[in-house]
Amino acid sequence: MINRRIESITEGILKELNITSAKKIDVKKICKSCGVDVKPENLDVDVSGLFVIKQKGAYIRYNNNEAPLRQKFTIAHEFGHFVLHKDTPLFISKNDKIMYRNLESSTGEIQREREANSFAASLLMPRKFIIEEINKTPKKIKNPVSHLAKTFGVSEQAMTFRLANLGFDIGLINY
Repeated sequence: MINRRIESITEGILKELNITSAKKIDVKKICKSCGVDVKPENLDVDVSGLFVIKQKGAYIRYNNNEAPLRQKFTIAHEFGHFVLHKDTPLFISKNDKIMYRNLESSTGEIQREREANSFAASLLMPRKFIIEEINKTPKKIKNPVSHLAKTFGVSEQAMTFRLANLGFDIGLINY
């Protein structure tokens, strides 16, 4: 299900940064341009990433032991917390606000986690860009979901969920 507020926010970010195609989406650069420091970290096996706000700034740390596509989605997810939830932390430690993504985050059980997942999907796979890619891709492509996933630099699972949430009938996407 699409969250129109989140879609509007991510569209605004992409427009403000003059990102006009899937190939120009660099989540680390997007974070940096918004004042968020992003770095890999040796995190516990069940923690994909975390978002911290300290008095000196905002930080995203992601698990450097995970696959690059998962890292990318995790960074976008944590950036979603920065944009959507920086004033309402999940975990607080003295003056630090900490949010993190772990195995339970992907189940969507917590509202803020679902919102961060929706934000990540919308930022990495904007509806407008998906439609543009579908319209310009040759008809001979055997696996359109795989092709779109590669174009956007996301997993096939993430692309499948995004297409379904946007209302595309995946079985009918044959260009």
